[in-house]
Amino acid sequence: MILLTNGTILNFNPASVKESTDIVIEGNKIIETGQQLSSQYPNAELVELQGKIIMPGLVCAHNHFYSSLARGILAKIEPSGNFVEMLENLWWKLDRALDEKLLYCSGMIGALEAIKSGTTAVIDHNASPNFI
Repeated sequence: MILLTNGTILNFNPASVKESTDIVIEGNKIIETGQQLSSQYPNAELVELQGKIIMPGLVCAHNHFYSSLARGILAKIEPSGNFVEMLENLWWKLDRALDEKLLYCSGMIGALEAIKSGTTAVIDHNASPNFI
């Protein structure tokens, strides 16, 4: 049993913020939330969360992790007048250049950025014809 103590709980639906709140976890389930629960669970492993936020994980339903490699790209790219030209001038060229190592690195960058922002589930769209 784990007792998370003194955290700020942020809920999305309905929207609410509850400060100085404890959360009791048994196995993989939250069994109780409230204030000052430590006396009710004296054998629980305590984790102090003063100044920390507890919130549901975010879900990203559309991402392209491989595009993390294109941020700040310094490449001579023809100006694009529409979406198809943008695909032809940049993205499809990048797609064809990706190999196993580049896909691994871009996936790690994307995953770490997701975790850092509180995203716990991602649907990633990969379009690399040379390595799937």
